[in-house]
Formats: sequence, C-alpha cells, structure tokens
Amino acid sequence: MKLSVAQLITWYGTRRRHTVSRRTPADFGLEYSNVTFRTANEDNIRLAGWIVPAPYARGVVILCHGHGGSRRGTLKKAVMLNRNHFTTLLFDFRACGGSEGNCRTLGLHETDDVLGAVTLVRNHSLTSSLPILAMGQSMGGAAVIRAAARCADIRAVIAEATYAGLDEVMCRRVRMCVGPFAAPVVKSCRRLGAQKLGTDLSNVAPALDVARISPRPILLIQDNLDIVCPRSESNRLYAAAIEPKERWIVPRAPHANAFRVAPREYERRVIDFLNRSLTVVALGEPDLVQPQSLWTRSRLRGMRDYPALTRLV
Repeated sequence: MKLSVAQLITWYGTRRRHTVSRRTPADFGLEYSNVTFRTANEDNIRLAGWIVPAPYARGVVILCHGHGGSRRGTLKKAVMLNRNHFTTLLFDFRACGGSEGNCRTLGLHETDDVLGAVTLVRNHSLTSSLPILAMGQSMGGAAVIRAAARCADIRAVIAEATYAGLDEVMCRRVRMCVGPFAAPVVKSCRRLGAQKLGTDLSNVAPALDVARISPRPILLIQDNLDIVCPRSESNRLYAAAIEPKERWIVPRAPHANAFRVAPREYERRVIDFLNRSLTVVALGEPDLVQPQSLWTRSRLRGMRDYPALTRLV
C-alpha cells in the first residue's frame, strides 16, 4: 500500500502535462514570434516558446514557469515587462505545454532547458544585442538559479517561491498528502525519484549553487502564505547567496502568487531591480567590479538615471 502511494506520487510529479496555451501575447495586444529551440541537455529535446519584443528594449528576460505550469502562466508578467521596455522569452519546460519530452524532472534537467533558452536569445536577431536576465517561480526559479550559476551570460536573477533543496520540499509535500504514514512513503519516494531522475534528489539543491551567481545580483521573492516552499526555504537560499542580494517577503501571498496579490508593488520592485541590474552592466562588467559598492551606487542613483545608463548597454 505504501509503495503504491509512493509510486502514485512519483508518477504524478514527473508525468507529462499536456496543457496547451489558448491565449497568446496577441490577446494582450502584443506582437510575438513563435520559436523552437533545443535544450542544452544531451537528450536534445525540442522546446517551444514565444519571443515578445518590446519597443526600445533595455534587455531580454527569460520567463520560467513552475512545476505543472506552462508559458501561459507567465503571460501577464510578460505584459508588465513589455510596457517597461523589456523583451521577453516565454517557453514551456520539457514535458509541458507544446514542448517535447515525457518526463518532468523537478528542476534537474529544466536547468538545461534554461541554458538552451540562453543560447536562443544570445543568437536570435530580436535579442542578440540585449543583456540577458532571468525570472522564475517555484521549480522555474530553481532552474534559473542553477542555470545562472553555470552561465555568466545571465546578468541578474529573480526567483519567487523557490525551494532550497528538492529533497526537503518533496518530503514536505508527502507529509502534507499522507500525514502519519509519511516516513515510509518518503523513503520509497526518494528511491523511486532517484531511479526516475537518474540522481539522488539531494543533488538538486539551488542552495548549493546560488553563491556562484555573485557578483551578479539576485532578488528572492517569498510568498508569506506559501506552504509548498515556506520561508524556511527562502531563508536557506538567502543565507547561502552572496551579495548583491535582496529579498522581498509578500504578505498574504500564497505559493507563486505575489504578482496577483500585489501587482503594483511587484511591478515597482521587479522593474527597479532589473533597471539597477542594467545599471551595473552599463557601469562595468560584473566580474570585473566590486559588486556590493557598485550595486549600492546604482541604487542611490534613482530611477531617473536608468534611461541614460541603459543606453550604454
């Protein structure tokens, strides 16, 4: 019985999601281009997405959805970024939406999907001249952190409702589902998950990677009512990160819902962070400067200076 429960949980967590977006950027009055590209993983899976160009674009933001979601879940954020002059790439992770693949890997190979997205925007005619930034929520945030630790082309990271370690968040979800029977089910899930993913779940841990993002900036967004990835996960990530780092704790927001709960504050904070990230790029290459002093100076300059600075990028 306990093994059957573990098998069901493992199947549900990794099965393909056939959600196909019925809404497109055109429904919000935005032009877009359909794109396909290959993951950076050796399995060479083809991924599907949209590039939404912004007028007078300051940068390109790779938007990454959460576990079980699709690119349509990031559409409203793309609209918000577009009106603030950020081009966006929205795409479906492996085994989601219009992308290929039959197994979601909970952040493991999704990291390679993000790296594939970086290769696309680095070479696409609409985005090749723009600095690259990345935003992700939940599993997407984990994939973005792990990808940025491996790829210096990602100039700044925003991660919302993100786990610090896959093993811990899996244990928490199992306890929520089965209560007093959790211990043996967790043990079986760990074994089955390792077989499915080809690695121990403890190896998928953004907390082990996040320090390598510095001296590039990172913003962590914590939803205060999140029971999937509670504040303890954010605490671990924030403690492991190195400056420049910031965190925003959003009152009354459940898991991955900060934008819905506080849209104006979300836009203000996110755009301010991205603009300051571009200011750092304009003032000097991130790996050649003292990050904390330069990041502090960029904060003090204020929003009025961003247009002049970002034109230098």
